[in-house]
Amino acid sequence: LKPPRGLIRDRSYEILVDNRPAYSIYAIPGELAASDTTFTILSEILERPAEELQDVYERRRRGTFQKVKIARYIRFEQLARIEERKLDLPGVFYDIEPRRSYPAGVLAPHLFGYLGEISEQELEKQQSNGYEQGDVIGIKGVERVYEKDLRGTEGYRFMEVDAFGREVQVLGHLGEKLPYPGKDVVLTIDAPLQRLLEQIMADKLGGAVVLNGQIIAMSSKPDYDPDIFTKPIPPSVWNSLNTNPDKPLYDRVLQGLYPPGSTHKIILGIAGLETGLLTPKMTFFCPGSFRLGRRYFGCWNKGGHGTVNLRQAIEQSCNVYFYRAIQRVGLKNWVHYSRLFRFGMRTEVDLTGEAQGLVPDSVYFDKAYGKGQWSAGQLLNLSIGQGDLLATPLQVAFFAMSLANRGRSFRPFIVKEKYDPLAEGEKTVPTMPDTVHIRGISEATWDFIHQAMYDVVNGANGTAKSAHPGQIRVAGKTGTAQAPKGDDHAWFIGFAPYADPQVAFAIFLENGGGGGA
Repeated sequence: LKPPRGLIRDRSYEILVDNRPAYSIYAIPGELAASDTTFTILSEILERPAEELQDVYERRRRGTFQKVKIARYIRFEQLARIEERKLDLPGVFYDIEPRRSYPAGVLAPHLFGYLGEISEQELEKQQSNGYEQGDVIGIKGVERVYEKDLRGTEGYRFMEVDAFGREVQVLGHLGEKLPYPGKDVVLTIDAPLQRLLEQIMADKLGGAVVLNGQIIAMSSKPDYDPDIFTKPIPPSVWNSLNTNPDKPLYDRVLQGLYPPGSTHKIILGIAGLETGLLTPKMTFFCPGSFRLGRRYFGCWNKGGHGTVNLRQAIEQSCNVYFYRAIQRVGLKNWVHYSRLFRFGMRTEVDLTGEAQGLVPDSVYFDKAYGKGQWSAGQLLNLSIGQGDLLATPLQVAFFAMSLANRGRSFRPFIVKEKYDPLAEGEKTVPTMPDTVHIRGISEATWDFIHQAMYDVVNGANGTAKSAHPGQIRVAGKTGTAQAPKGDDHAWFIGFAPYADPQVAFAIFLENGGGGGA
């Protein structure tokens, strides 16, 4: 007896992922009549070639009385026709399985993951946990990470059947055990905000994350309708997803590695202030470019910013200031503060497939370019968040949250709690976040960085003036990073309200042109 799979809910218990019954067809090898007759009849009803059905049967067959799944998620009218022809199909029966549905209008396929039939390799690992051939299992995302909770526990009942597999009576004296449903998983996601974020990102390539200590909205675009995976996927549909140049199967939030661009200039600013190698009053002149040997490294403002201090350089995102700043601060300090904010490390979010990112140091450069073969040009690229530096949108969102909270933060997580729908309230199992405290940064530096990020949105020359929403004061930082092809990538990170931050965010647009836009 299969248990109902647990539901997936938002933070306010709105159902995001539900179950509906689906019918699959099985056969017991020891009870089948002439197999060619069986598969001819099934072929006509299921509208699939008899050879294909028989091939599935032969590949999955393991023993005389071990059931073999022949077809998954058939239509109800097909089920009715099979039942009508029960006498012609001894040894063939149906079972009800959970098929996911998405009633809330939240897509988030990279977040939810999906269910699929257990593979041969997975079955070898999972047999001790009661899985059988033909069972469905979580493949990615929440469905995968919380499979053990969502699955529930199977039950059993002994039935007497006749030679045609028809049920005659329940053999109650042999005992029975009812299936125990899976736990509902409650996400940190806020469904209305998630729907809005998905709507805003609908026609874009990129990723966006909003946090309030927890992940309250997260979207990777383009994506796909998760309903595609609630039934067997035709090869044509699977191929179109795999060959689509926009890569809808690719989770840009967790797996996408991109240079964080000018958002990372804040790290260099903090490193300079904390080491005393930069001061708030120290100025550099920006004529629109910086010469290193025979090469010129440009500022985004070709006319130059003139003489600017650090606060003005953050507000206006002046490249030349930071080209000069990293000459003083040095690679070692830059690496130390980058890693202090956990760049180059996974956030350990409770989802699948998270990429690690990269903070290049001297060891990396020696290995990549040869000992002593790399130049100060690499350093200039790092100073503006480009070159070999790589991060995921989730890592950058964690950075924004750490800035908002002045170094006190949480490991991002997506599941708020798990609860047993048949038990009392005390059965709720909260998932507690790990606290992360970035130590060793003075309150004066935090004050300075907050003020500079306020200027980015609210200052006369701020690169994010168009993000000024009116009554709510936002602090932020734009970022533009060169892409291997096409327009530049665009970033915008920040937090709000400025005086008492409640949310932090990171928005990334692949080939978006520029963070200011």
